[in-house]
Amino acid sequence: MSAIFDYIDLGNYDNKAIPYSERKSIALLLGAGFSAPMGYPIGNDMNEYLLNFDDRNVDFSPSGVLASSIDGTKPNFQIGGVLNNHQKYFVFCKKLIKEYAQKHGNRFDYEEFFDFIKSDEPKDKDYQRLLLGLCEERELYEEYLYNVPHIYNQMVAHLLKDKTGKTWYDDEPFKMNYFDGYSGFLRCLSKLSEKYIVNVHTLNHDLLFESFNSTGFINGNISDGFDEYGSEYFGKLTANQRTYHCRLERFTGRYNTSIRLYKLHGSLDYVPFYKVDKYGRMIPDNYVKIRWGIGAGDIMKDSGSKAEYEHSPFEYHSDFLTGTTYKMKRYHEPLLYAKLFEEFKKNLRDAEKLIVIGYGCKDEGINEMIMECFDYKNKPSFFVDAYAKEESSVLKLKEKLNAKLHRVQIEDLKESLFE
Repeated sequence: MSAIFDYIDLGNYDNKAIPYSERKSIALLLGAGFSAPMGYPIGNDMNEYLLNFDDRNVDFSPSGVLASSIDGTKPNFQIGGVLNNHQKYFVFCKKLIKEYAQKHGNRFDYEEFFDFIKSDEPKDKDYQRLLLGLCEERELYEEYLYNVPHIYNQMVAHLLKDKTGKTWYDDEPFKMNYFDGYSGFLRCLSKLSEKYIVNVHTLNHDLLFESFNSTGFINGNISDGFDEYGSEYFGKLTANQRTYHCRLERFTGRYNTSIRLYKLHGSLDYVPFYKVDKYGRMIPDNYVKIRWGIGAGDIMKDSGSKAEYEHSPFEYHSDFLTGTTYKMKRYHEPLLYAKLFEEFKKNLRDAEKLIVIGYGCKDEGINEMIMECFDYKNKPSFFVDAYAKEESSVLKLKEKLNAKLHRVQIEDLKESLFE
């Protein structure tokens, strides 16, 4: 028997993995263009979809959640034909979008609109007239305006689907050596991760990159700072008229693989959990990752008591950043975003090279961090954008960094392009 085993090829023992502590690092930055091959909407698509949101068969439930029916028809949440509060905020938000576009030269930008609703401009009387026939006598315009971000956030999240209409990928089969539109990138990433720590920073909210974990290229080699082990957070999952409590991942800041993911602008599955102290104040506790079938309002925390769980004071939707300037104010929030951006800046300082894929270079805060933290005078940087136009923000930042531009598709990337 031993003679037979002598002929079994168990691999090359001389090719030992380099310990993480001895590796240099690479910084990747991904923008909306990275998700485009999967069919996710880019900026102009989002603008058009939001302007024509009435065409979608969705509505707000009394609990404040944007919902659709299983059969594709518009859900009916009216009781006696009367709109619930969230439906009224929804109607107002859609009117506000159209009025805003009309007042700004029939031009609408979904990120600029978020800055608008956080400014003083919507307090103008022209916008207040939008409540005629909608607002009841004792309701205040300020109440409607206050609730617009909560409504708008869910409208944007609803649109973040791929070309097949999917948001979640945990039901997808394991892909061995092919991923339509991304095989070249994944092959390249896999090779780089054998020699480097690859710090991947994305500005996208979708769950595409996480799905790469279930491929032969990556095979579970992505960590994102969230851990399930020992977590005291649970979510309610209802299936086939049964309810289960599922343990959820929470942010720990632990990265223990060679591919490390930092979602700088949040994610469709990130939800902040708040607890109430003895004075009735809401205290931010941690960020938790929800899973398919678990709503943002279904999160509980083990209180250490055998009698009950702790619950957030009110239901939340997923938390991600938008707005051209407003989101930069949130970069300093200590619970999550300040930690992610400190890591981003540190990773830029330590990086041997910088690779930018599908980023339109219009985020001033991100651009400033790159210029301040990455040693572009002594280290190489690379931009991947098949459609970069002359005089675009991409070419301007590329020139400042003295970077190389590769006008290739993500599918066609090779490791040799970044040498």
